[in-house]
Amino acid sequence: MKLSVIIVNFNHKYFPRLAVEALEKSKTNFPFEIIVVDNHSTDEESLIFLEKAHLENRITLIKSPQNVGFGRGNNLGVAIAKGEYIFFHNPDVTVNEDSLQKMVDYLHHNKDIGIIGPKLMYSSGKVQESCRRHMKFGDLILNRTFLGKLPFFKSRVKRYLMEDFDHSKIQDVDLITGAAIMMPKTVCDKVGGFDKRYFLFMEDFDLCRMVKKAGYRVVYYPEAVVNHYHKRLSQGSFLKLLRKKVFWLHVSSALKYFWKWRGK
Repeated sequence: MKLSVIIVNFNHKYFPRLAVEALEKSKTNFPFEIIVVDNHSTDEESLIFLEKAHLENRITLIKSPQNVGFGRGNNLGVAIAKGEYIFFHNPDVTVNEDSLQKMVDYLHHNKDIGIIGPKLMYSSGKVQESCRRHMKFGDLILNRTFLGKLPFFKSRVKRYLMEDFDHSKIQDVDLITGAAIMMPKTVCDKVGGFDKRYFLFMEDFDLCRMVKKAGYRVVYYPEAVVNHYHKRLSQGSFLKLLRKKVFWLHVSSALKYFWKWRGK
């Protein structure tokens, strides 16, 4: 049994080093490989570390000649992965010593599961709301703009964010955010990995739906905990958001997502 950890980097500065060092401290009874896909970064800090770690055989480094986005970047890693399980791991995530072992054990003993997501913890110690219910396009707009703070819409946003969800219990869920998700490679291959039509955003939710469509479960697994140094890319005032490229990438991906899954 072997695990392949895949990290996609794009100008994440010191985060890839923290991620790799935390992975190397993992206590497991199986071997694992770390594959880092660099999406044509320009920051020296991450590149110097990744190239050095590659030469030291600590990681396998794939250097993309262009920024192909999050989903396609992960697919590049999957193409060379040798593990029975795949762990998609954001650069701004650090695992605990027992995180990998617990997730692999759970998947190994539950063959009907296609994706598991661990409990994500902010550096403040707060649990990140990493699960979602199936949503409508309006739910995303409300969550990303001031409209979601209006009294009339607050309950709708809370339902979408699953603020009523017990993050201490193992549960089947509709969707899990892709900051840290693990799946059997056979399932990943069966659904074709991430849908390449998404450059950034929604590809994780899309993957969950494809996995469920293939007959597997999507499970939130809080027995495993990872730390997420997360800063939401599409945050800010509404007027500022309209001037951000990342906001329009989110809108574009959302439109593709809802068109793909219309009526399903």
